Amino acid sequence: MKSPRLLLLLCAMVFASCGVAVKTSSDKVQESPLQKNPDIVELTFLQLNDVYEITPVENGKFGGMARVATVRKELLKENPNTITTLSGDFISPSAIGTSKYQGKRINGAQMVDAMNAVGVDYVCFGNHEFDLGYEPLQECINQSKFTWVSSNIQYTPSQEGFVAPFRKMVDGKEESFPESKIVLVKNSSGAEIRVGLIGLTIGSNKPSYIVWEDPFDAARRRVNELKGKTDIIVALTHLSIEDDKQLAALVPEITMILGGHEHTNMMFKEGSTIISKADANARTVYIHRLRWNTSTKSLGITSEVKTIDATIPEEPATAKVVNDWTNRAYAGFQEKGFNPEEVVTTFKDAQDGRESSIRYKQTNLGTLVAKSMLAAAKNSQIAVFNSGSIRLDDQLFGVTTQYDIIRTMPFGGKLFDVEMRGSLLQKLLDAGEKNAGRGGYLQYDGVAFDLTKKTWNVNGKAIDVKGKYWVIVSDYLFSGKEQGIEFFSKENPDVLNVLEPSSDANDLRRDIRLAVIGFVKK
Repeated sequence: MKSPRLLLLLCAMVFASCGVAVKTSSDKVQESPLQKNPDIVELTFLQLNDVYEITPVENGKFGGMARVATVRKELLKENPNTITTLSGDFISPSAIGTSKYQGKRINGAQMVDAMNAVGVDYVCFGNHEFDLGYEPLQECINQSKFTWVSSNIQYTPSQEGFVAPFRKMVDGKEESFPESKIVLVKNSSGAEIRVGLIGLTIGSNKPSYIVWEDPFDAARRRVNELKGKTDIIVALTHLSIEDDKQLAALVPEITMILGGHEHTNMMFKEGSTIISKADANARTVYIHRLRWNTSTKSLGITSEVKTIDATIPEEPATAKVVNDWTNRAYAGFQEKGFNPEEVVTTFKDAQDGRESSIRYKQTNLGTLVAKSMLAAAKNSQIAVFNSGSIRLDDQLFGVTTQYDIIRTMPFGGKLFDVEMRGSLLQKLLDAGEKNAGRGGYLQYDGVAFDLTKKTWNVNGKAIDVKGKYWVIVSDYLFSGKEQGIEFFSKENPDVLNVLEPSSDANDLRRDIRLAVIGFVKK
């Protein structure tokens, strides 16, 4: 991840086109004489994306929803016409969401409450919104006070056989998600700008209860419907940057793409369309100031990326919501034997848990977790786990607490010592390589791939397919549910013996996170 203390990317105020200039974070956007023109309507977008943690990250240095709430309040003082957006991925994955409160798993309730407190106005689905299943998602939807815009995803209850927009219960009545929305923004003179909003989501997570449409096809249709009814069109997207650029090229009528999915702040101009993404977990936000001339039908935009750090005070009401949920979640973790606030180590080198790394190659964080598994093992000399267990999508660096380990692997899970035939071990490792880019890509220790001979080696020797090996594995990997590795379960005839964890407090195989915490503390 790039440092949040990046230079501002400033889109200079021009009306025929928009050029990109660079300014430092201490520079202030100069007020324009156009502000006093009654024909000018000013609109501000506060943009977030991919927020999994309601509290600050990196030992309190960056992020925090209560700090974001302060920024929003300041922007509202500057311009009451301020719209706050979050471009997907906020319900999951979340460490707090895996804890329990009043006997029930929290899931995404803490994030939705925090977003309500901040005053988020509009969101689109991210692919991780569908991690937890339909019922937890619907509960979060009903809890939300913001508007969901979904242009290419609809709901289909399989037992009923129809397709309809997702819906939210409001005062006992169902309200369908808009596939597009027109927002009217007026100045004090009554002049207005008509803003069309659409929401588009990547197709990387498509459970049976959704119908996903190609985002380019959906965008073309929704934009055609908005033509003549709007002055500008803004797309909230949770797509790859490649898809965002293609979207801008295919549908040039879109003025701005407020994107998500990538976790590093960026800004591009594709044709006349501005594309921007902030850093994950609110390390940064984008602030876009728009000025629309109702007489000349021309638009000026200034955009800055703002670091959210400890220099920004926490807004009290949001801070209370955050603290309440944090205390509830920590109490749940403590019941499971964790001490979330305990400092367990200080990493001098960044431990890479980014999906763009750990789902494609062996990383130092993958090796660390695998070595932790071996340290907790009974008989095993090899450790293997699926990279999808790591949901940090970030790097661990510096002072690290138990909670940091929990949020690295929010789903936890048991560890099993498994005796298996060499043929199964080789099949498992080969299948992991074929899963590059997915959660079923494997991280390991105690085994290595010989690029020259194209063989998997243990202790410098190629795996003996007729031999026997003890391997410690994560429970999800051993469940037969991992894509492409469905063959790996207790029922496989090449599984010879399984040692399950005991209830003994000293058996760290009870939870992979306990194994990592125990290892890094030594």
